[in-house]
Amino acid sequence: MTVKLSPEETNIRKLSRSSIPMNFVKKQNGSWNHQDWLNFLAYLKEKKYFPIDTDRVGLLLEEKKAKFNAGKK
Repeated sequence: MTVKLSPEETNIRKLSRSSIPMNFVKKQNGSWNHQDWLNFLAYLKEKKYFPIDTDRVGLLLEEKKAKFNAGKK
């Protein structure tokens, strides 16, 4: 039996497999403010990644940020 994923789940999975989150972290040099976050969400909406769970997007960015910062040491 195939489980049908919600659009939110489909989009977060698609995003997590893309280079978009790490590209954002690199562009921001591992640090961003609220406006940068809002701009990132607008970019995702423009690229048809919505609907998406924005809390999970935030967690994904934090994971990428940790990897980015670990690579700088």
